[in-house]
Amino acid sequence: DHAQIAACAGMADYIDALYEAHFTVAAAPIKRAEAVHDLMRAHEQSLLQPVLDLLRAKNAVRLLGSDKAENRAPTVAIDLGVSARPMAKALAARGIMAGDGDFYANRALRAMGVDPDQGVLRLSFVHYTNQAEIDKLLNALDDLL
Repeated sequence: DHAQIAACAGMADYIDALYEAHFTVAAAPIKRAEAVHDLMRAHEQSLLQPVLDLLRAKNAVRLLGSDKAENRAPTVAIDLGVSARPMAKALAARGIMAGDGDFYANRALRAMGVDPDQGVLRLSFVHYTNQAEIDKLLNALDDLL
């Protein structure tokens, strides 16, 4: 796929730009990539842990996976015990994008005791998610759960 191949150069440029914005020491490409990875990962973990803490404290929901940010990617699946669609819509009404459904993990959800027809609520974020967005999410979850 030519578009994906062309995008690879842009990804390398993006990593280099992030490196130059956050670091002053010259480094080989692999070291720049590692430093940017670590920078992104630290940011994602710092944003993720408060979300996990709030969800762990809510008895009405079940967090799937670890409640420790260092043990997971910044994608969170929550079993609400009911259809996740109304919650996803309620979050959307507050300007928060969340997914609902089985995310092609029907067998895995069943194995975890989740009804795939009800699905899970999925919250995802990345290195460019900011603290204000997480605060907005935390307030909404606290209100709605």
